[in-house]
Amino acid sequence: MEFRIRRSILGALLLGSASCTPQDAQRRCTQEELGEVYTRRIEPLLAEDRPKSCNECHLSGIDLSLFSRGDACQTMACLSEQGLVDLAHPEESKILEWIARATPSSELITEEVIQEEYDGFLEWIQFSSSCGETCASFDNPCGGSEAQPSCATGNDVNPEFVDPGDCSARTREAVFREKVFAWRGRCSSCHSEALDGSPTKVAPKWISSGPCNQASLETMRTVMSRDYIDIDDPAQSLLLLKPLTEDLGGVEHGGGDKFHAFDDPAYVDILYWITRERDCADEAP
Repeated sequence: MEFRIRRSILGALLLGSASCTPQDAQRRCTQEELGEVYTRRIEPLLAEDRPKSCNECHLSGIDLSLFSRGDACQTMACLSEQGLVDLAHPEESKILEWIARATPSSELITEEVIQEEYDGFLEWIQFSSSCGETCASFDNPCGGSEAQPSCATGNDVNPEFVDPGDCSARTREAVFREKVFAWRGRCSSCHSEALDGSPTKVAPKWISSGPCNQASLETMRTVMSRDYIDIDDPAQSLLLLKPLTEDLGGVEHGGGDKFHAFDDPAYVDILYWITRERDCADEAP
C-alpha cells in the first residue's frame, strides 16, 4: 500500500513543475514541448535494452512498444484509441492501472523500475491532457500494426494466425485472443460484462468489452483467476465442461448446450489454449 501511495504523491510533485495548466495550455503547450516530455520520460522506458514491467512481469499488461509511433502526438492518439489513456481523467488511465499491477519479480524488475514507469506515464498523460488541442487528429493513429490485432468472432476466426510456440507473455496472450476470445460470441449473450445490472442476465460476467487487445487480455486474466481452467487436466476445465452437452460429460449449464461434439471448432481451440497453458506451466523454472 505504501508503494502505491508513494506513486501518487511523487506523480503530483513531478507534475507541479512539469506541466502547463488548462488556463494557459494553448499559449504554452506546443508539439515541441510535448515531444520533449515524450523523449525525456517515455522513450527511455521503451528502449529495447531496458527491462519493462509490462513485458516481463507475467500478464501484468501488454508490450507498450506496440503503441509507439515515434511521435508523441500519434503515440498518445493510439493509446487513447485503444482505451489505455483517459485524457479527461489522467490518473484513471488504464495503462497506469496495468503498470501498478506489476510486482517486483527479479533483480531487473524492481520497485524502482515500476515506479519510474508509473511516474513517467503519469507525467506524460497529465501534460498531454493539459495541452488541449495541441495535436492534430488522426484518422487511424495505430495504423495496421499489432496494436490492432484481429478481433474476429464466431466462425470467422483468423486463418492466418500461426502460434509461435514459445511461452512468452505476448505469445500466450495472442494464443488466447485467437483461440478463445475469438469465440466469445458463443457466450457473450449471457457472460459479457456489458450486461451487468440486467435483471435477466444473472450469469457470471467474465467477458470484457472494449478495444480488442485490452478486452482479450482482461478476459484472460478473469478466466484464469476464477479457476475456469484446469491446468492439470485441461479437458476437465469448466470453460469446456459448462457449454459441453451432458451426454458427453458436460456439467449443468444455465445457458444450455453449446458444444455437441468434441470436434466443435470452438471446443478444439479452447482446449488447445488450456493445453498450451499447461505446457508453459510445466516449463516454468
